[in-house]
Amino acid sequence: MKTTIDPNIKTAPEVMKEVLESLPQFRETPSRIDAEREQRRLDAINEAWIKMCPPLYRETDSTRIKSVLLEAVMAWNPRDGSNLWITGPTGTRKTRIAYLLLHKLMMKGWGVGSINAVELAMKLSKPVWDGKEAELERLSKYSVLLIDDLGKEPNTQSIAQYFYLLIEKRYSNKKVNIITSNNETRARLGEDTERPTYRRLQEGARIVETSK
Repeated sequence: MKTTIDPNIKTAPEVMKEVLESLPQFRETPSRIDAEREQRRLDAINEAWIKMCPPLYRETDSTRIKSVLLEAVMAWNPRDGSNLWITGPTGTRKTRIAYLLLHKLMMKGWGVGSINAVELAMKLSKPVWDGKEAELERLSKYSVLLIDDLGKEPNTQSIAQYFYLLIEKRYSNKKVNIITSNNETRARLGEDTERPTYRRLQEGARIVETSK
């Protein structure tokens, strides 16, 4: 005897789904979907932030930074296409405020990265087969890159060449940079106009000076 299955009869999973969707706590309303999507976005940002930002700077209290300085730095807009150069004596919270700005940009959806100038020099001094090219490619892709403590890196011909290559790649692809340095470094860079890397970074940069 041949059994005919009525196509209109719903399966158990289908019936269960209808029952659950009829309950308010299980109904996938647009607002609930949006909230879950936003939470996933915030979780991804927080994970990237923890991975990028050193623990010391994650604990920065913005209320301990001079309001005039905070406003000047936070007003910078990467869409303007100019670099931001934060300069001042040691201990004036340049790096802290730079990371606060990075976090703000991350929350707005910008792709950001950071590296200390000395660490960058160490990576650029490695042989090509030891990941130097990959590191250059990685750093050249961020929409905004923080280069902390510029001027403290060793100045060898090899490092200078690859440093210039990185900055030139970022410049030609309309990527912008946030620079921190001390006053002494800034003065030396201002005089050393023959160094193409620093000259490129200084072109049209917005300068914010800190003080104790």
